[in-house]
Amino acid sequence: MQTLLVGVDGGASKCTVRIEDTQGQLLGEAMSGPANIRLSVEQTWHSIRTALDAVLHPLGLSFEKDQARLQVGMGLAGSEVKEAYDAFLQKAKGFRTLIVASDAHTACLGAHNGNDGAVMIIGTGVIGLQIEQAHISKVGGFGFPHDDRGGGAWLGMQAIHTTLCWLDGRSPASELAHRVYEKFNCHLDHLVTWANQANSTAFAELAPLVIEQANHGDAKAIQLMKTGACAIDEVDKALRAKQIDQNTFLPCALVGGVAEFMQPYLGEALRERLRPCQLPPVSGAILLLREKIK
Repeated sequence: MQTLLVGVDGGASKCTVRIEDTQGQLLGEAMSGPANIRLSVEQTWHSIRTALDAVLHPLGLSFEKDQARLQVGMGLAGSEVKEAYDAFLQKAKGFRTLIVASDAHTACLGAHNGNDGAVMIIGTGVIGLQIEQAHISKVGGFGFPHDDRGGGAWLGMQAIHTTLCWLDGRSPASELAHRVYEKFNCHLDHLVTWANQANSTAFAELAPLVIEQANHGDAKAIQLMKTGACAIDEVDKALRAKQIDQNTFLPCALVGGVAEFMQPYLGEALRERLRPCQLPPVSGAILLLREKIK
């Protein structure tokens, strides 16, 4: 039976699964829900299975019958947390091969097609990672709310804070605050109850409101984008300081759903070394797999 190569890119907002044959021919790709093992191993496994089933079914395959054929490389958010990593490995037994790394690692491999380079992931959270002479350096990415400033979850939380400050008179009105309040049907109790229960994935759902209002010129939304960009610049500065060869220009790619909207606010030092991604993160997961089984 032919071996199939599976790549998985899992983040706090979505999961992508890609299947290729051993010659690199794309057989299928599908997307599903959140896959951050730090937040929930169960949810991550459910999202991966949902997307994997969606790819296998059109091929006339099933997870139950064909799992042992699958060689899998995964880049999953939260993999730096050992307890979550170990729990996920116990959940995901049965593959012919399984390699699990962080989503930043596989995103970097894909962005530079396996060559040296760096990535700044600006999605639900924020993390910088670079690969140089087979050495991996990482900055940030410790999780929300104690880290990840500048990411979608942080933007969403700041939008809630802005709205609450307007409602009780601590700050002036803004279009952003109005739009957030409308999302909760102008009901303060609903807003507060939601915010008290929300995780990073939920807060990130408000990030588009901040981005939209910043594009429309709302001063408060623009201020949040600039503040987030400064935090990302700090991550980049710390990452560059970790380079082995300080005289080498290490290209950097932006990855994540918030990245393109944050880019105009980033500092010149980071923007000057930005390069387009050569391959998506899910392809980086397959590159990682091929490297390990070669």
